[in-house]
Amino acid sequence: MAYLLLYGSGGWTSRWQIAPQNEDAVRAEILRVGGSGSSELTVVDPASDAPARLVVSWAAVAAAVLIDSDVTPQHLEGSGQYA
Repeated sequence: MAYLLLYGSGGWTSRWQIAPQNEDAVRAEILRVGGSGSSELTVVDPASDAPARLVVSWAAVAAAVLIDSDVTPQHLEGSGQYA
C-alpha cells in the first residue's frame, strides 16, 4: 500500500491511499504536475476501504509525492544524540 500526497498551488493538501495494483499507474500520472489536463486515479476510500475514482486537475497541483508504506527501515538501530 502507498500514499499519494498532493500539494495544491493554492495552499491545499490532500492524502490518498493507493492500492498496490494501482501504484505504477499513479506514478506515471504524477509526472503531469503543473501541466494542463486532468487524470482519473483509482484511490482507496478511507471510510469504506473501497476503490474510488479521484479526478485531478494537474494545473492546480504544485507538487505530488507517492510514499510506499511497506518500506522497511534500513537502519534498525537508533542513531543520533540519544541513541
